Amino acid sequence: MTPEQTPEFLDRAGRKRRVVTVLMVMDAAALLVATLGATWVRFQGLGARVGFENISEAVTYYQISLIVTVIWLVALGAEGLYDLERLTWGAGEFSRVLRGIALGVVAFILATYALKTPGLSRAWTLLAFALAVLCVSGGRLLSRAWLTGRRRAGRMHRRTLIVGSNAEAASIVRMLLRRPDQGLTPVGCLASSRSEELALDYCADDVPSLGGARDVAAIVREHDVDTVIIAGSAFDHGVISRMIAELRGMDLSVHVSAGLFEVLTSRVLVREVGGVPLITIKGVSLSRAALRTKRVFDLVVGTAVVIVGMPVWLAVCAAIKLDSRGPVFYRQPRVGQDGVVFGMYKFRSMCTDADDRRAELAGKNEATGPLFKMKDDPRVTRVGRWMRKFSVDEFPQLINVLRGEMSLVGPRPPLQPETIQYTEHDWRRMEVPPGMTGLWQVSGRSTLTFEEMVRLDLFYLENWSVGFDLALLARTVPAVLFARGSY
Repeated sequence: MTPEQTPEFLDRAGRKRRVVTVLMVMDAAALLVATLGATWVRFQGLGARVGFENISEAVTYYQISLIVTVIWLVALGAEGLYDLERLTWGAGEFSRVLRGIALGVVAFILATYALKTPGLSRAWTLLAFALAVLCVSGGRLLSRAWLTGRRRAGRMHRRTLIVGSNAEAASIVRMLLRRPDQGLTPVGCLASSRSEELALDYCADDVPSLGGARDVAAIVREHDVDTVIIAGSAFDHGVISRMIAELRGMDLSVHVSAGLFEVLTSRVLVREVGGVPLITIKGVSLSRAALRTKRVFDLVVGTAVVIVGMPVWLAVCAAIKLDSRGPVFYRQPRVGQDGVVFGMYKFRSMCTDADDRRAELAGKNEATGPLFKMKDDPRVTRVGRWMRKFSVDEFPQLINVLRGEMSLVGPRPPLQPETIQYTEHDWRRMEVPPGMTGLWQVSGRSTLTFEEMVRLDLFYLENWSVGFDLALLARTVPAVLFARGSY
C-alpha cells in the first residue's frame, strides 16, 4: 500500500476538502448577501433588471448576482484563499481578499463591455464591491476566531516535528508552546547531524528528542506527524535539500525557518536569480518621514482619547484620594528614545515610600533579565491593584504622548537601573519613541521574559506602519479589558 492509500492520508485529505468546502460556501453566501444587499439599497428591491444588446430578454440583478459570485469565487481562489497553508500561516488575508474581489470586479466590468450592457448601474457595482469586501472579511474573521477558540481548547491541532536542536529550533518550540492558537503542537525535535558544532540540545527542556535528522522520514511515519519545521541554521544546504526530497510526496506540510524572527512576512520576498532562490528583505519603513506621520497620528488620536476619557480621569483621581494619602499622579524617571531620560506620568498605584522599599523586595523578583516584577507586591494600594489589573494607571501617559516624549504605540520605556544591564542589541529597542502599548502588551504583558520583550520590540521597529499601530491599538482593548497577563 502506498502512502497515498493509507487511512491516515485519506482522513487528512478528507478533512482538508471539508474545510475548503466550508470556506467556499461561507464566501459564496457572503458574496450573495453583498450583491443582493447592493441591489436592495440601490433599487429598493430585488426585481430590478438590466438590458443586454446581445440578449433579447432583460436580466435581473438577482441573476447578475449569481454570475458575479462565481467570478469572485474564482478570483479569491486565484489569490490562494482556499489554500489551507496560506490561510493558516502568515499574515495578509485581508489584503488578499481585497485584491481578489478587486480582480473579480475588473473581470466583471470587462465582461459587461464584451456583452454590451450599457444599462448596468455603476453605483451598484461600487456598492457591491464595498459590501463584498466587508462581508467576506467579516466571515473570514469569524471563522478565524472560531478556529482560534477551538485550538486554544486543545482541538484541531497538527502534530509538528522540529528538525534541529539548536537555539533557533528551541525558539520555534517555545513560540509554538506559547501560542496554541497557531494550531501546531510540537511533538519532538531531531538532532542535527553537525554534532561536532551543535553538541548542545537546546530543545531538551521543552520537548523530547526523537532521533537524528537523517531518519526524518521514518520518524514522521512513526509519530503520525502533520507538519515538519526545519531550523535552517542547524543544517547545511545539501542536508536540507536531501530532507525535503525524502519528505516529497508525503501528506504533510514542510517549512524551513529562515531565522528572521524580527521581520514581518510582508517585508520578505522570495526571488529567483540564475535559478537560485533568494530571500529579499524590504527596507525598514520607520524613516524620518514615517516618524513625522507617527507623531501626527499620536497627536490626533491622543487628544481625542483625553477628551473622551476625562470623566474617567476625574473618577480615578477621587478614588485614589479616598483610598490612601499622597499625590494623585506619580512621575517616574524613565529612559526614552536614544537613551534620553524623561518623567513618565502615571496614576499613583503604590504607597508613597514604594521606591525606598524596592531594595528589600529585590529577592522576590519574578521577572527575568534587568526587569523587576512581583505579582503580589505589598506596596500596591487597594485602588492601585484594580488600576493595574486594567491598566488604568497608564492613562496619564497621554500627557507624555502629547508632549512628544512617548508615542501611543512603541517599546515600553525602561527604568534607569534596568538599562545598566542592557547590551548593544537591547539598546536597539530604544531607537524609536517608547509607547503606552505595543506588541508586548498584546502578546502576554507581564508573562513575557525580557528576551521575548526585546524580540517583540525589535519586530515592531523593523515593521512599523500606521496600519500596524492601528491594529495594535485595537488588540490592546481586549487585552486590557480581560486583564491578560497583567499583575
